[in-house]
Amino acid sequence: MFSLRNNHRLLILALAVLWSWAAVAWGNDSIPFLYRSHLHLPACINNEYQAMIIFDTGGSNLFGIDSVYLSASDWHPQNIGRARTGGTAGRTTVPIIMDPTVLSIGSLNSTYQIVPIFKLRDVIDCHVDGIWGVKDIELHPLEINFEHNYLKYYKDGKPAVEGYDQLPIRCHDHRIQIQAEVIVGGKSIQGWFLVDTGSGASVDFTASTVKQFGLESLPGKRHMIDITQFGIGDKSQESIIEMQSQRIVIGSDTTSNEVISYLPDGTGAFGQKDYIGIIGNKLLSKFNLVIDMPHSVLYLKRFKKDQPAKPNYDFAFRNRTDIGKGWIVSSLPRDGDAARAGLQLNDRIIAINNRPVEDFTWEEEYCIDELPQIALDVVGTAGDTKQITLSHAVRW
Repeated sequence: MFSLRNNHRLLILALAVLWSWAAVAWGNDSIPFLYRSHLHLPACINNEYQAMIIFDTGGSNLFGIDSVYLSASDWHPQNIGRARTGGTAGRTTVPIIMDPTVLSIGSLNSTYQIVPIFKLRDVIDCHVDGIWGVKDIELHPLEINFEHNYLKYYKDGKPAVEGYDQLPIRCHDHRIQIQAEVIVGGKSIQGWFLVDTGSGASVDFTASTVKQFGLESLPGKRHMIDITQFGIGDKSQESIIEMQSQRIVIGSDTTSNEVISYLPDGTGAFGQKDYIGIIGNKLLSKFNLVIDMPHSVLYLKRFKKDQPAKPNYDFAFRNRTDIGKGWIVSSLPRDGDAARAGLQLNDRIIAINNRPVEDFTWEEEYCIDELPQIALDVVGTAGDTKQITLSHAVRW
């Protein structure tokens, strides 16, 4: 564990140096990020502790830290309390750091009086040490440039938005919503959507939207997927349903054949809300965005064309080599190839094609779908061992 933790620190330091060079190309006040379904940024806490933080527009003014990262670090807060908090998976009580804490990301420095301690790695993976939403986002425009992978907070000056679509936005609790239309099963679903860079999906509908628009009665192919720890909250397992949309319309832009999901029994961010769904990074990453909350406008410009569906594997995992547990199966369609082959939720993948998973680089892990066939060495939750061979395939 010690060597793995040191490797994680070395990765953060190496990326910080690399991105400091990249920042010169886009301006010294820009903040380069690494895109791996989420936006990862190297950060420094209290001018001393290095961490990998994900940027989450759904996180409001929040800065939260992962419990495993905190316990493994040399940071020892003096004042710890407890508080109730909400998230994707409902509400839960978490410890909170009540010492003033300084977070430095690029040129931004913010002080937080309260820092929640979450089990973030149970939700995402061991590459994540904390979660951050831009503080006081309603005061200045924020650029999210997926084309060149940087954030820029415009405390001075104005962003260049020539050629961008201009969309009205509304704000609730420091979070941004835009209007969009999704055509699925031949039905038009229109309304306000939360813009959430904390989500790696395209579009997820809330439980109330399922009932309001009768999503479960719409015609079309479906996959029911069981997911462990879908987000922060007290619901440890969720079942979502995926369908393929005909099109998604945002402003003057149309995206075709994007896979969307809905939660018939969603809680937390997917329960009864003033928005009908969440737009995440799988869709957002096709655009460059400027969020101008002072003027209630979001500017949006497409740079990435729709691509034909690529073959993939129908299960997902979380890398937990930080605690010696391998890659934990976290998402599994009930009717999929992996389930039929014997893979189960919470199984531990210890090797792929005879190679231990701890030897995979982050890039190799992220691109696992590109391998046409994989042979998995798996340890089940009861300690049983099994070997499972799978081929990637187009799902829709």
